[in-house]
Amino acid sequence: MLQYHAAGFKQAYAEIVAVADPAPGAAKKAAEKWGIPHHYESVDAMLAERKEIQAVSVIVPNKFHASLAIQCLNAGKHVFCEKPPALSAPEVQDIIAASKKSGKHVMFNFNNRARPESQAMMKYVEQGHVGKVNSAQAKWIRRTGIPGFGGWFTTKEFSGGGPLIDLLHMVDLAMYFMGYPEPAHVLGQTFNDFIEESPSRVRGASRTASAASPTSRTPRTAS
Repeated sequence: MLQYHAAGFKQAYAEIVAVADPAPGAAKKAAEKWGIPHHYESVDAMLAERKEIQAVSVIVPNKFHASLAIQCLNAGKHVFCEKPPALSAPEVQDIIAASKKSGKHVMFNFNNRARPESQAMMKYVEQGHVGKVNSAQAKWIRRTGIPGFGGWFTTKEFSGGGPLIDLLHMVDLAMYFMGYPEPAHVLGQTFNDFIEESPSRVRGASRTASAASPTSRTPRTAS
């Protein structure tokens, strides 16, 4: 993910001061590739030595989002964190509390909101051209197999869930268009039906989910 974050920050004329990664040699390699002046194998060391850092980008397995985001907020840094925000609602509340206490902003990478077509659709919604959106169905079909199959992405302890973790972008976009109403109820189903075939065969998976609201109205570390 660093390649996308680094490119985006540079495009926005932000200065990337340091990168931290606990994997031996990983931070040094990333720093050399992206021209980052400082590299660390510890976030603690990075925050302690680089006082000039203003914001931190958290791009690690989902399990560590909350702890790192809170650590950086407590250190007085703004935080830009990959989705999902955390593995549970209580963890998200802890992040929000840390943000309020520190007076620093925290933003999660729901980047699909910034897509041109999303912005155009939001203007239609705001201008009343589409009427009131009472319900939405979010779907995402992946044609290139299961991402990171066998790695942290498909390990519940580290990812926190299954397809909905990846589909969260589409659910967020649907809720975004509706003004993020308070859900009246939530229905869920869990299953595991990975297609286990020979390595030469393509593994595929589809992602689908839906969200509805009441008709009344009313949701690697670099620096």
